[in-house]
Amino acid sequence: MAMESEAQGLIDALGLRPFVPQPFYKRLPLKFYRGIYQDHSTCSFELTITIPGKDPRYQVDSIGTEPAAVAAFATVREFQPDILVSAGTAGSFAKHGAFIGRVYLSDSAFYFHDHRIPLPGWDKFGEGAYPSLDVSYLARELSLPLGNISSGNSLDFIDQDLAAIAAHGAILKEMEATAVAWVGYITDTPMFAIKSVTNLIDIHPDSPSEFEKNFTTAVTSLTEKTLAIIDAFARNWQGFTRATLLQDIDSNS
Repeated sequence: MAMESEAQGLIDALGLRPFVPQPFYKRLPLKFYRGIYQDHSTCSFELTITIPGKDPRYQVDSIGTEPAAVAAFATVREFQPDILVSAGTAGSFAKHGAFIGRVYLSDSAFYFHDHRIPLPGWDKFGEGAYPSLDVSYLARELSLPLGNISSGNSLDFIDQDLAAIAAHGAILKEMEATAVAWVGYITDTPMFAIKSVTNLIDIHPDSPSEFEKNFTTAVTSLTEKTLAIIDAFARNWQGFTRATLLQDIDSNS
């Protein structure tokens, strides 16, 4: 998760505790919170929330693709997770049925909308198109919509960004998920995303002010739905194996 304020509700609800791997990079401000999830049956598994932390130079949350990729890679190296999840907030479009606080699960693929590299081969590399784990059964069980996600490093946007988002069939615009999906892809770690809507790009183009105004509503909804998703995973965990998860992600490649 990109911001501590996005994660705090989950950390509290799940009873997670700070964890500091040793040895670790002293100047890397990552924060890890860990704990054991136990449902009402015999199912239990470890949960880790990783936050990129405060940038040591500018003292703000380290948002964007670079911190997200570093955080995801460090998580894979340190904990070898069965599944990676990018959970957070995003912008969307009223024309696609979005509203403030609506929570989406990732559909088939993750894209970049601001990696414009008009050279053969690099153009496709710039688009990304990294696969999502198939979580359509979760969407059905919890009545959550699915949507492709596009990531970039600007909170606002230009017309070229919107054109790329539309061309990729994405309905969610945010700043981290595709970087996490890239890490999942290169490390053979199944990955999906949970995103709560903070702003409607086609209704209120001023993304920064809308993000600030609607952030609390979106995070409250994100926390509630993420807890429900974890519970749903617990109910189905006996049927999962790592081979099955990787097969699911390969089917979307």
